[in-house]
Amino acid sequence: MNRRNLLAASMLAAGAADVRAQRAGSGPSEVDVVVIGAGAAGIAAARKVAAAGRSVVVLEAKDRPGGRCVTDTMTFGMPMDLGAHWVHAPADNPLVPLARAAGFGLYDDAARQRLVIKGRNPREGEWEAFASALTRTQRAILEAGEAGREVALSEVVPGDLRDWRPTIDFLKGPWDSGKEIGEISCVDYYNALETQDLFCRQGYGAILAKLAEGLPIRLATAVTRVDWSGRGVNVETPAGTIRGRAAVVTASTAVLASGAIRFAPAIPRRQLDAIQALSCGAYEHLIVHLPDNPMDAKPDQAFVVKADTAATAKALARIGGSDWWYLDIGGRFARDLAAAGPAAMKAFAAEFIGNEFGPHARRAMGDVHITSWTTDPFIRGAWSVAGPGATPQRLRLAEPVGQRILFAGEATDEGLWGTVGGAWASGERAADQALRWVAPPASPRRRR
Repeated sequence: MNRRNLLAASMLAAGAADVRAQRAGSGPSEVDVVVIGAGAAGIAAARKVAAAGRSVVVLEAKDRPGGRCVTDTMTFGMPMDLGAHWVHAPADNPLVPLARAAGFGLYDDAARQRLVIKGRNPREGEWEAFASALTRTQRAILEAGEAGREVALSEVVPGDLRDWRPTIDFLKGPWDSGKEIGEISCVDYYNALETQDLFCRQGYGAILAKLAEGLPIRLATAVTRVDWSGRGVNVETPAGTIRGRAAVVTASTAVLASGAIRFAPAIPRRQLDAIQALSCGAYEHLIVHLPDNPMDAKPDQAFVVKADTAATAKALARIGGSDWWYLDIGGRFARDLAAAGPAAMKAFAAEFIGNEFGPHARRAMGDVHITSWTTDPFIRGAWSVAGPGATPQRLRLAEPVGQRILFAGEATDEGLWGTVGGAWASGERAADQALRWVAPPASPRRRR
């Protein structure tokens, strides 16, 4: 399982300009279904409601659709995903057939991992030691999860990993899940579908932008309050109130936990507890230009470095065959570094390249661009992670509230949590339920 303030306002997702975007205050003030958030879950829900012939509006706080999945088509000379990049679990991911039908180029992540130890290739026995440590750890976690043990990963990691322990902790915690291994449930980890992933040549975010085309999305329209005290819902924004018969809420659990969207009356304790229990981890891309291929890397090759501390990264080399690399950081270190600001993040990238790949790679290094999802007030983190004992909270969060409110998003999917595909599937499920409320099946006619 390898999970995932953007660069600048001008770095638009491919196709975003084609969305039938409505600025704040425009469009109808009453619809059947109000969708809050134009990420994968929101787009999926809106498409399904619209296809059923019911009125819908999507309210998006940011000035673009896509949520945590967006492709920059202007900065890098190629499409570059700033958020989600790996197309997880393609056999179960509902976006894969939609992307292929729309003509997107999907190709296999070859999963070619290369181990580097302070700028050199591993000596005899070092790769075997690393592979053994990783395999034994993975087996211990999955066995605990299969047995239903709601304990932290840290409780089952083998105790004899020695100097490989920081590397394994990083790979299984911050890089896989965006949190430290003491904050991740073995059961939640076990539930995540794990298969060979795909990449999209045009960018994962470009798929969402394409699928959002034609939807009534009101950009730069942050929802501040949802009043469900009456028969329907009144969704309040600085530009006015939209009334709906039902609402699908797709904001991240981090945004919901912040209180940025207030509910009147308060939502039930079950959902409140679930939001707190499924908090978002941290995961950022440091996007580094390394021309002339100083590491003799293959396209889309993953580099694992032997770590000494938690201040480390995993690299994805030559993205799409280009000279651009991801240095991916996660967990507490990523959150702290993002809070320190762009200069600190870029300084770490330069230090990492020099220390782990050698002075020749540092000399070749060019521009560095960074993401900062944790500091974005409309995102506030990466994906949801269930801690020990919290795995059942995913289904609790998805429970309907008062036949008026539904929560959707990757946090509500047991097998595809933390993925764009999981968010999409949850949006479709929520739309199905909302349609049952606003358009119940006709009663059979009685014979006379």
